[in-house]
Amino acid sequence: MEKRHAGTLAVIAVMACLAVIGAVGGTYLANRNASPLPDPTPTATGSSESPEPASSSDAAEPSTSTEPSTSTEPATSTEPSTSPRPAEPGTYQINEVVYDALSLSVTLVSAEVTGDKLKLNFRYRNDALIAWPLTCPVAEIDRISSKVVLGDDQTVYAESSWCATTRAGETFSLAPGTQAMSWALYPVVPGAGAPFDVTWYDFPVVEDVRLR
Repeated sequence: MEKRHAGTLAVIAVMACLAVIGAVGGTYLANRNASPLPDPTPTATGSSESPEPASSSDAAEPSTSTEPSTSTEPATSTEPSTSPRPAEPGTYQINEVVYDALSLSVTLVSAEVTGDKLKLNFRYRNDALIAWPLTCPVAEIDRISSKVVLGDDQTVYAESSWCATTRAGETFSLAPGTQAMSWALYPVVPGAGAPFDVTWYDFPVVEDVRLR
């Protein structure tokens, strides 16, 4: 009887040890699996953003009496800094790739500033073994097929283009191993060195274009 009890106690002791080891190991694995969770939480909760609305609201309450005087002063001081001078007349080399796939490419080569007009020049190049079919929209559609978006979200559409003045509504092809130029004219001049975006037909938007 004592031997049986001794054996039973030994088995119970071993099982208890295994249970403790398993519990410790399970907690360790759970902590390791959960360790990546704290990384996204600061960005998800926006701990850096939450103080800003609180401070702004707190600051807005006492400043209600001084709002007219304080709001006008910084407004006048910041206006000149946010309006850069227009770019000087001349030709600016840009050479930004608009599209490049399957040996077909479109490049925004340069920009020309004349008076209050901006002319963007694009080069189409066909390095494929077959012709590249291209289509010009009709003039009414062509005028809204390209645009320039300035830093203040001002959107300006082309007032004239190569398609509208030369091949409106026509389909043609660019032969293998050849290139062709196209252009669009916009009634706006971006600020010197100020970024602007260019949308050219259905091609990807060219961002952060600068005249410098």
